[in-house]
Amino acid sequence: MATRQGASPRGSELRFPALLWALLHVPLLLALYGSSLGPALRSVPPGYRLPMWPALVVEALVLTTVTFLLPLPLSGWGRLYRFAAPFFTGLATVALAIDSRLYGSVGFHMNGFFFQVLMQPAALRETGIPSSEVLVLALQGAAWVAGETLAGAWFLRRFASGRTTWRWVAAVVLLGAAERVYTASITFFAGQSAFAAGQVLPLQIPVRMNGLWADLTGRPALGNPLRGVSAESAMRLPPGVPPRSIRFERKPDILLLLVESARSDYLSPEVMPRLWKRAHEQGTIFEDHYTSAPSTFFAVYGLLFGMHAHTFDAALGSGRRPLLFGALAANGYTSKIFAASSVDWMGLKQTVFGDVQEELETDWPPDMPSDERDAQIVLHAEQAARATPPDKPLFLFLFFDGTHFNYYPTPRSTKFLPQWSGGGALKATSEPADRIFNRARNSAYEVDWKIDDLLNEFEKIRGRRPLVVVTGDHGEEMREKGHIGHGSALVEEQIHVPMVILGDGVPVEKIDTATVHDDVVPTLFRLLGDRTDPRLYGDGLPMYGLPPNRFVLVSMGWEPRFCAVNRDLKVTFNGMDAGFGGVDITDPHDAPLPDGPARFRADLPRILQLFQPHPSPPVASVLKPPPPK
Repeated sequence: MATRQGASPRGSELRFPALLWALLHVPLLLALYGSSLGPALRSVPPGYRLPMWPALVVEALVLTTVTFLLPLPLSGWGRLYRFAAPFFTGLATVALAIDSRLYGSVGFHMNGFFFQVLMQPAALRETGIPSSEVLVLALQGAAWVAGETLAGAWFLRRFASGRTTWRWVAAVVLLGAAERVYTASITFFAGQSAFAAGQVLPLQIPVRMNGLWADLTGRPALGNPLRGVSAESAMRLPPGVPPRSIRFERKPDILLLLVESARSDYLSPEVMPRLWKRAHEQGTIFEDHYTSAPSTFFAVYGLLFGMHAHTFDAALGSGRRPLLFGALAANGYTSKIFAASSVDWMGLKQTVFGDVQEELETDWPPDMPSDERDAQIVLHAEQAARATPPDKPLFLFLFFDGTHFNYYPTPRSTKFLPQWSGGGALKATSEPADRIFNRARNSAYEVDWKIDDLLNEFEKIRGRRPLVVVTGDHGEEMREKGHIGHGSALVEEQIHVPMVILGDGVPVEKIDTATVHDDVVPTLFRLLGDRTDPRLYGDGLPMYGLPPNRFVLVSMGWEPRFCAVNRDLKVTFNGMDAGFGGVDITDPHDAPLPDGPARFRADLPRILQLFQPHPSPPVASVLKPPPPK
């Protein structure tokens, strides 16, 4: 049926060109996600890369068809629908552009967690997105939507026809269902990398067909030996002990220094030379130390609670509080906590620091750069050292933020060049990784300077050496595995962090046994002379005297993704419902191992113990006998 001459097309005559207009965005959609699709496809075994492309095209067809369906209820009003259809398509394109940049940076799509963070005070500042950049992006997005609305309205009027659209929509839906089956089948043969590539575009329903293909081919699916185990272990918390039962035989001042986004390779004579020198001359370096999770919230929980990150909900739901702060108070310590990185918007103030909110200082002017906030927490720490009586032991927790994205070097610490200018999270997606890394290393060089100044001044003020622990909350990736930042994957760059312990009585040595943030509290207690079995209150163990082949557990925290890692082997579980291909077996640096499956099978019993720590067998080489009564 032709359009009536000179008359405005009816809504029914605009549906087909509206569908065509939406489908014309398929190449644009693939281009938006191109920077993520490229690395994802390169991780697929070579023989399966080309077969993955038809699946990606179909996924893009389905997504663009969704943008056509959104304004369809308005098609009863021709004049309104002519503008509404391209308006919704333009709006969806802007949303997908933002999502593609987010996925390229941190490895996940816009979700409830993303929007929850955006609604928190100071969230944009903490994630490295300046308000000016948000305004510019909003203006660019508005211009795009306006332009697409006008161009699309012309297109719909120009190509209006009475052709039915339902058979075409039905065809795309059937193609989408077939694609999910097709990708699930490729995943069985190609492994988890094919599944991951099929999830780069958003709104893809995960489908697996491992059982069916195992039956058809006779090829056994690897399966997931941890199915359900993590959820059960999260509810099996240690019994806990009262803080007054922790008794210290010695009470030095204690400094627990946390460096935001600090990678393990920052601890070097080039990046953090002062700490590196102190560590080699005055204390212990734990070369294979890991965060509890590659995100601040869960990493700080693991560090201060001494429990696996994925137990957070169970611990907080049961009313559990960190034993560390209560034990320090019971042993006469004055505690002060200074965080340059705001812990308010992450909820840490009410949860992890709930018992010591009166001692927590984190309210800095919102426009104060992170390097200046770091300088302020050093100043406040020195003031606390002066204000505390010499005969009163002092515990200080400092959270340095200068190494947080965008990274904040100063002129005196501009050592590695050329460096990125720090223009914001979205601009970083197109910046060369080596320039971003140089800026990050310069920021670590500056924090190293501040730590050294603090330790020197603290010893002068207090007249004695403190017990010092320096580590990172998590690491930071510089596109080595496809991402910028942290919180997106359990790769070495995001989970391997420095760990240094300094002080009188601390052995001067290097230890290459795997350790984790869960171990810090029991290590502190043991160094101070407490002999309580750490399995009564946490998941960690004292870091001295551990078996050399010990495994530690790292998790994403908010989703069931885990890795078990020791000095030689790393086993990553990509979701508790993963079947064949859901387990990646590598060395600790994420390189594949030819004999990985055999080593995994041999170590599986010890790995499973990480998920079932209570009760656990005795650790005779670690725990000293209790003192005689």
